[in-house]
This record gives sequence, C-alpha cells and structure tokens, in this order.
Amino acid sequence: MAKPSRLKWTLSIVVCGVLIVAGVKYLGKAFVPSHTTSAVMRAKGNPGAPIRVTEFIDLECPACAQGAKYLAQFMANHPGSVRLELKYFPLKMHRHGLEVARYAECAAREGKFWPYHDLLLERQANWSRLMDATPAFILIAGEVGLDPQRLNICLKDGSVDALIAQNQMEGEKRGVKSTPTYYVNGKMVVGINSLQSELTQLLNASQK
Repeated sequence: MAKPSRLKWTLSIVVCGVLIVAGVKYLGKAFVPSHTTSAVMRAKGNPGAPIRVTEFIDLECPACAQGAKYLAQFMANHPGSVRLELKYFPLKMHRHGLEVARYAECAAREGKFWPYHDLLLERQANWSRLMDATPAFILIAGEVGLDPQRLNICLKDGSVDALIAQNQMEGEKRGVKSTPTYYVNGKMVVGINSLQSELTQLLNASQK
C-alpha cells in the first residue's frame, strides 16, 4: 500500500510544480511593466530601413486615417525601405481623442497595437460621430483578441495617461501643432501631400 501513496505524493508534487511555473509565467505576463516595450509595439517595418518615420497621431483625425492608408500602401510597395513609429498626440478638438489613445496603448501593451490601430482607422467615420464611442472601442478590442480583464486593468493604469502626456509634450517641444505631423529622417513634414513628396524623394535618392 506504500507504493500507491508514494506515487500519489510524487504526482502531486509534479502537478504543483507545473501550476507554480504556469502561474509565474502568467503573472509575469500580466504584471510586468509592459509600457517599457509599448514603443516597440507601436513601430513596424525594417529596423535598418533607410527611411525612418515618426508620426504624431490623433486616432480621431480623418487626415491621419488617410495618411495611415497611404503609408501602409507605400510600405507594402517598398518592403524594407521604411521604419515607422507612432506617438500619441490627441487634439482637444476631438471628443474621443484621449480615450481612443488609451485603448490603443492598452492594445500595444498586449502586443496588438497594429491590428487595433488598423480597425480603429478603418471604422473611424462611424465611431467618431458617436457621443459615447466606448462600446465601439470594446468591440474592436474583442475582435483583435484583447483580454477583457487585462484591458480593464490597463485602462485604469495611470502610466497609460502619463505615457500619452509624455508623447504629447515631446511633440509640442518638437513643434507639432496639428496631425498628422511626421518626422522623416528627422525632418518635420506636415500633412499627407508633403509626406508623399518627401518619401518619393528619399526613395529615389536611396535607389541611386
């Protein structure tokens, strides 16, 4: 009778060990200060690209949605040529500007910034007209697979607002007054038309 008891005891130890390891991994994933890596999550493209673009964006800005569409097409047509990083610059004139930046940042902290960003801008004309756009933001969160519990915790995290404010202060110090404002290889470029011209010139120069 001693052998079955010993076997049960051994199995219990093994199961507890597995649960502890899984719990540590989960807690680490849930509570590591992921805001330290959100800047990486808000960037895409070749890290060694000759053209580096930093965009200060208001996710409720119609021109930003047009600019995002243009940039996505440009990057698809010229793979490896552009590295893009987005920073938040919600404008006071937009009712949902700050709230939608919060949701986007929480998506970044779960590693799903770009799917969330793409759906937000694709449906911008719909949710931007709403008095309360929260249900629309939550719907998109579910569609891209954000964890509801982690999202709720993140939205109450003061570091989210602090990061958005930090991005905004950086933009103001660099002279940003409207969106979309881009810095292309360090040069300020305001608006889509100017961006198209600048990217075309840089691309032609890089191919010579």
